[in-house]
Amino acid sequence: MKTGEQTISLPPRARVIHYLRQALAAGVFAPGDQLPSEQELCRQVRVSRTTVRAALQTLEAEHFLNCEGRRRFISAAHAGSPRKSTLFTETVAVLDDEVYPEDEASCWGEWEVFYHLNREAVRRNCHTFSFKTGDFTPAKAEHLVREHPLGLILLHQNRTPSEAIRRLLDGCRSAGIPLVRYESDTPECPGADVIASDHRQGCAELTRWLIGQGKRRILRYWRLNSLDPARPSWLVQRDLGYEDAMREAGLEPLPAVEYTYYDQDRTPTRRDFDCRVYEATGRLYEYQALHGRVDAVVCASDGVTFSVAAACRKLGLKPNRDLWIAGYDNNYYNCPDRMFEETLPLVTADKNNRRLGLALFEQLLRCRERGGDGRAERLLLPQELVFPRSLQQEV
Repeated sequence: MKTGEQTISLPPRARVIHYLRQALAAGVFAPGDQLPSEQELCRQVRVSRTTVRAALQTLEAEHFLNCEGRRRFISAAHAGSPRKSTLFTETVAVLDDEVYPEDEASCWGEWEVFYHLNREAVRRNCHTFSFKTGDFTPAKAEHLVREHPLGLILLHQNRTPSEAIRRLLDGCRSAGIPLVRYESDTPECPGADVIASDHRQGCAELTRWLIGQGKRRILRYWRLNSLDPARPSWLVQRDLGYEDAMREAGLEPLPAVEYTYYDQDRTPTRRDFDCRVYEATGRLYEYQALHGRVDAVVCASDGVTFSVAAACRKLGLKPNRDLWIAGYDNNYYNCPDRMFEETLPLVTADKNNRRLGLALFEQLLRCRERGGDGRAERLLLPQELVFPRSLQQEV
């Protein structure tokens, strides 16, 4: 059996594991067969002997192989096993609550994470299969574990795991199936590697930039989801970053404005926008009456900046001159409210959702290569500042 592009694109240890599983599925080996020597496997897969030995130890721990002295055999337990399927051994299972658009142009915000995760899997000659949390049953969980996918990635799990999901996660851990979690208020998953955007670093950088431009009274205008009373972890991290930057500059952090919003399933109308403008006008007026004038505002997302800009005019302020407006997420170009207000945020923090999608897949491969060593890694990806308009255009 030759090593194809599909195997070569994986990290070395994962390449050996993938090669042997495909050999069993293709009938090159049968349950009970003895494996070739380590030296022969080195030649066939084109990796070092140390890598082959580490991969074989991983497969022994997963009970894929039996060891008798120096000889290794395909476990008889794999006779008739669904693991023979070549489809799932090349598939990343994605557990998600969201429904995504089909094309890149419609993907914005965190939808991009899934889009680019899928693109990276295809580029590596693998597949993704998305499972919706609400449709999952214990029977489906057991079946998926038996299929032994390339790995399981958890996205946007904004609820307490059900019995079926807990059974799936326990089964994956027992079977040595790699688990990677995207941290966006996804419940904890013991043993899973974590990929997250560094909100603390991003908000600190954004606040430092405003301070560097001479702003001293910087207000946080935070929007919270009315359906989730808990304060999201990303917002906690942003607050820490803001406070870091303010205290570094010897400035006192200002109290934040926090309000709730309701998700809409329809395209917003002018009336919807006007309601948000009136709300922002009232909140900014009340805040400044209680706490004094502010010279900059950091919004929870770019979509909020448009109603804040319109509110400035109602208060007799010129947006981005009398009150500087900063956004978040770098998705101002796709925000529906942009049709009602032309003012763009001066600066926005980009979570780099494309890189997050790639990193999820890359981390899954690294986790697989480590071979269930019991360590769980957490990787924070830095955010970047983006400037939609030059200061000369706005100020």
